[in-house]
Amino acid sequence: MILPTAEIVCLGNELLIGVTINSNGAFIGEKLTKLGYEVRRTTCIRDDLELASAFFKEVFSRKPDVIIVSGGLGPTYDDIQLEVLGKALEVPLIEYEQAVRQLEAYYGRRNLGLTKERRKMALFPKGAIILSNQVGGAPACYLQYDGMDIFSVPGVPTEMEDILLNHIIPILKKKVENSFFELKFQIFNCVESEIAPCINDVKAHFPDLYIKSHPAYKDKKGIVIHLSGYGETAESSVYKAKAEMIKLFTIKVPSLIIKDFKD
Repeated sequence: MILPTAEIVCLGNELLIGVTINSNGAFIGEKLTKLGYEVRRTTCIRDDLELASAFFKEVFSRKPDVIIVSGGLGPTYDDIQLEVLGKALEVPLIEYEQAVRQLEAYYGRRNLGLTKERRKMALFPKGAIILSNQVGGAPACYLQYDGMDIFSVPGVPTEMEDILLNHIIPILKKKVENSFFELKFQIFNCVESEIAPCINDVKAHFPDLYIKSHPAYKDKKGIVIHLSGYGETAESSVYKAKAEMIKLFTIKVPSLIIKDFKD
């Protein structure tokens, strides 16, 4: 099955110097995957106008169906996401009245006025559709360019999540028809290398499924097996693959313990 493609770009020096962990990339990637997109890249890039704008031109040349950009929408000198996009798209930044009203309401509730720095957050590339931010101050936006959907969201995780869930996903749901199904289970009393041949055999029988083993990331015990797929037959294929895998596992490691796994 050919899936629509997506790229995630996270702006911010803090992501590259170890100050901030890029949880946004993981959150956005998970939501896009479950929506029916093939996420091909998640990239972190510095707050550098020339470097970042050149990078976006590279992204545009690959023509992913969706690009989600996180970070750099605030009032400070290094919040340059929109300037970067404007330069890469070769369109001017203009002030949007809808964004000004959102900022006035947000800061007005805090008895604060619109300074030059705060008003900067109302400047968007020409042609943008403004998306409201119900959690923080910086509005987001939606752009269409050369057949690509480009979404610009804040880097603050709570704000990004609000905009993604309430604005972006509803827009994208209208564009995809791929049903997604996934299943995870956990195994104990073995090491990953023991069951690797079994996983390889099952993958050969179900080439369209995503099949992955990895150490448990919550209690740090056992191995998690993750199976997923797209389309009308995904659920039945996943269950068949699981049954075949368990059969091979228990032959290979008779003392194996199997449990359901929940995130």
